Amino acid sequence: MDELIHALGRLDGVVGVGIGGSRGLRIASEFSDFDLVLFRSGGERVAAREILDTLRACTGVSELRDPAGFVSGSLGPHRFEIFQKDLLTIEREIEQARKGAFTWSIRQLFPHGDLSTGLISHVVHLIVCSDPEGQLERLRAAARPFPAALRAALVDTFMQQADITVTHAAKISRRIDIQYLVGLCSGFVFFANILIFAVNGVYPVLEKGGSLLIARLPQRPADYEKRIAQLFVSAAAGDYPAAAAMLDALFRELRFLAVEGR
Repeated sequence: MDELIHALGRLDGVVGVGIGGSRGLRIASEFSDFDLVLFRSGGERVAAREILDTLRACTGVSELRDPAGFVSGSLGPHRFEIFQKDLLTIEREIEQARKGAFTWSIRQLFPHGDLSTGLISHVVHLIVCSDPEGQLERLRAAARPFPAALRAALVDTFMQQADITVTHAAKISRRIDIQYLVGLCSGFVFFANILIFAVNGVYPVLEKGGSLLIARLPQRPADYEKRIAQLFVSAAAGDYPAAAAMLDALFRELRFLAVEGR
């Protein structure tokens, strides 16, 4: 992997290389793949052809593909995927976060929305492998501490969204509305997770692995993971009174955490 990272770091336009995903979060298993992130400081994306040509020269690399806007392949038993991020864009997002500003938008793989602060998460939750000019470390330092204004904005926005899901879940009175109930529960967990990250002063991680990271945070509802699992069991069984009661109880605890941490 060292040879591969070194080769990627020498690509034109690349100013740093890191490992993100579950390994960057330090919650990986032995079977986890490697999410390699190439950082640019402005400029055009590095062409997939250039990345593929570079990787072909690395020892042990195989199964190279360019399936959906990112290059993937194998190195021995490990799969890897290569993504690109622009440090200038992340720097602008950090400036917005200090003002309490963020964008919440719908995109593929995030049915309840995605946060623009995820750009900051990609730098903060990262193992830095190559940073010859220190640009990555400077940006990571600029992202800390977690902005109080961002905390307040996230809490205000997603407490409201969580409240809406709880209110509508309480109105369900027929088992036939199970799909709607499950959707409300899914939305609530999405909003609740953002609230927990914000209360703990951690940039939200919305993709896979975020729940494992939440399990390590000190401020969260009691037995949070077990209760979320039971929430979906009840919802899937069509037990709408039990699901609504669980949502209400969790919401009350989240509101207490949000108020206590102000």
